[in-house]
Amino acid sequence: MRCPVAVNSRHCLIYNSSFKFCRAVYAILVLISFLLENQWLLLAAVVLMSLRIFSVKLDFAYQFHALFLRKLLKDKSEAVPKETSELNFVFGVMTLFLLIGFLFIYFEKFVDFAWIFVLITDLLMFLAVFVGFCLATIIYIFLKKIKNKIRNKKNNETEQTGI
Repeated sequence: MRCPVAVNSRHCLIYNSSFKFCRAVYAILVLISFLLENQWLLLAAVVLMSLRIFSVKLDFAYQFHALFLRKLLKDKSEAVPKETSELNFVFGVMTLFLLIGFLFIYFEKFVDFAWIFVLITDLLMFLAVFVGFCLATIIYIFLKKIKNKIRNKKNNETEQTGI
């Protein structure tokens, strides 16, 4: 089965069940690293999540579910189009937050605060998995609206000046 991603497009086709599965895998991995206070497991989660920023094909948890588990579970749901930039932003924010926590832990600065920060980020990841509320997506939409307002304002100014 071919990966359901449109090549060279602003949108890609994503299976929601596979997307939730990969988020859950990363959230569980981060939770285990928190419970064991294992910074290297946290780094492994950061690396796996950062691969997703470059391509859905590099998201091993997503690909495992989309290409293997969906067949095994006989999931007949259709893929839905999502903006590639939104998905990259969401995974980028999660990766950045966890990387910041890892760096504080690695350099032994504010270690307790860093683990709490990692736990809060993990709770937000679980919130996205089970409730469907993703704070990073809300931030992305907010920033996109601001960008569109600025672009529209510039377009209106250029139309008024006649340039």
